[in-house]
Amino acid sequence: MRLVQHPAYEDARRRLRTALDDHRPGHMVFIIGPSGVGKTTLRHSVMQELFGNPYQWGRGRAPAVQVFATLPNRAYYSSKDMARNLVDELHAPRLDWLLKASSLPRQTVMSIEAELEECRRVWNGIRPMRATEGEWWAMFERGLLARGCKYVSIDQVTALLKNHRDTSPADHTLHLMALAESAGVMCLMTGVHEAVRLWDVHSELRRRVTTVWAPPYSDTRPGDRIPFLRLLKFLGAREQLYRKDLLLRMASEVLAATGGVIGEVMQLLDRARKCATEDGSDRIAKRHIEASYYGDVELLSLWRDIEAFEYAMRAGSVQKRAALARMRWDKVPQETCKGVPAND
Repeated sequence: MRLVQHPAYEDARRRLRTALDDHRPGHMVFIIGPSGVGKTTLRHSVMQELFGNPYQWGRGRAPAVQVFATLPNRAYYSSKDMARNLVDELHAPRLDWLLKASSLPRQTVMSIEAELEECRRVWNGIRPMRATEGEWWAMFERGLLARGCKYVSIDQVTALLKNHRDTSPADHTLHLMALAESAGVMCLMTGVHEAVRLWDVHSELRRRVTTVWAPPYSDTRPGDRIPFLRLLKFLGAREQLYRKDLLLRMASEVLAATGGVIGEVMQLLDRARKCATEDGSDRIAKRHIEASYYGDVELLSLWRDIEAFEYAMRAGSVQKRAALARMRWDKVPQETCKGVPAND
């Protein structure tokens, strides 16, 4: 049995592939979705499809670099640490996006991992001990050009929102955008719904951002029902259940308990499996699943995040804005409209 993807997954995948194929230096592509919805799987799938054969890259070349945005400095985002991590990744890459769930032969993967380990050993011996933030960013730009890199992927970009009072998140985004344009690369950014704040306050950013939404299963979208049931059927076939159709019978409860997020569904089953084991049973019963639900506080937090994502994804009301424009324009004196041709 093959896992049936969320109905929006293939649309998101096509949109992401199209956005990356249309290479525009300085442009940013944001993948936005709740935690656990499959954003990393989506990103890795497209990147592997585009650049999956490392033997076609050329010696010393790499089409993409990937890092996580972290908060090492008293829980505030550090631009210097980001630059240092990016330089490290260029010189001693991990290539998680290529090697995880890769279709490459196992022997090939092992050979690449051995080469990467040697790269890390050499880099650790020559890595600069002290450099300013500007010097790290300059090293990164030179490295991008030397590697022939075309894409910079940054995961968990909401870390860029955690700033000191005198720093705007848009400043970081504009800086990355300017550097990407100078180096001839595109940025691929991944995060939860709060990431929209990285560009929604600045018109220049909005014009140069493509958003790829990765939604969970939802009871507000009728088309999600059958794929969600197929997902539960697939997951149920892998578990030892008291009834084969247990998850299908509990579909609405499972949706309510997980927000329709596939990662949450799988974690729920992990907890239920452990609960059954502690109960001395080798099969998962309804009571084990019910005992694995989140408490009220955690469940409220989960649904609050999902509802915030749905709100961020929802298209703005052009009709309301157009009605407001008509109302204002109706107040313009008729004589100022003379000379404007009438509609046929």
